[in-house]
Amino acid sequence: MHEETLGRLLHTLESVFGSRLLGLVMYGSSHSGEYHKGYSDINTMALVSGVTAGDIAAAGKELKWFFYHGNPAPLIFTKEELDSFKDVFPIEMLDMVRQHTVIYGSDPLKDITIDKKNLKFQCESELKSKLIKIRQSLFTNSSNKSALHLMINSLSSFTAIFKGVLSLEGAEVPVHKKEVILQTAQLTGFEPSPFLKILAVREKKDTLKKDEIFRTMEMYIEGITGVINFVARRA
Repeated sequence: MHEETLGRLLHTLESVFGSRLLGLVMYGSSHSGEYHKGYSDINTMALVSGVTAGDIAAAGKELKWFFYHGNPAPLIFTKEELDSFKDVFPIEMLDMVRQHTVIYGSDPLKDITIDKKNLKFQCESELKSKLIKIRQSLFTNSSNKSALHLMINSLSSFTAIFKGVLSLEGAEVPVHKKEVILQTAQLTGFEPSPFLKILAVREKKDTLKKDEIFRTMEMYIEGITGVINFVARRA
C-alpha cells in the first residue's frame, strides 16, 4: 500500500545517514490495516549508529513531500537511546513491537522488554492527563461539532492506552481498535458503546445526531474514568 512512499523515505535516509542507517521500520495503523485517510498516517522509526542536528535538518529538507501528506517525521534512535526510552514510553514501545514491519536492515524492536511498573505508571498518567485535556477543551470549544471532533481525534490515543492496560493484565492484545475497546470494556467494566459509535463515525460507517453528541461525550468520559480507576487499583 505504501511501497513507493516508503521507498522514497528510505532513499532519503540512506543518502543522509549512509552506513549509519542500521534499520527502518513502519508501525501503527498503516501496518495493521486500519489506515483511514484524514486520521491515520505512516509512522516510521529508524535505528542509526549516530545522529546530529545537521543530519535531521538535511533529511527534513528532502522530506517536505512526506510531511505534506500528513505523515509525522520518522523517529530516530540510536541503540542506546532505544534501550533507555522504552522505560519512559512503554505503551508506545509495546505497540511498535506488536505491529511493525521491517523496511530495511535489522529489526531494532525484536529484543525489547518492558517493566510492568513503568507500564502501569504511564497508563495511569496518560489516561489522567488526556481526561484533563478533554475537559479543558470543552471549556473553550463547547459546540456539538467541536465535541464530536474531540472524541474522534482522541480515540486512537485512548485505544493505544487500552492496549497498555490489557498488557498489564497479561492479556493477548488484539490488533484492531474495535476488539481492543471490547476487551478493555470487559476487563474494566465500562460501557463500550460510545467508543464503538465514535469508531464507526471515524471510519465513516455511521453518523451521530446533534442531540446525541453530548450524551455520548458524557459516556465517553465515564468510560475513561472507569479505566483510570481500574488501573489505579492495580497493585
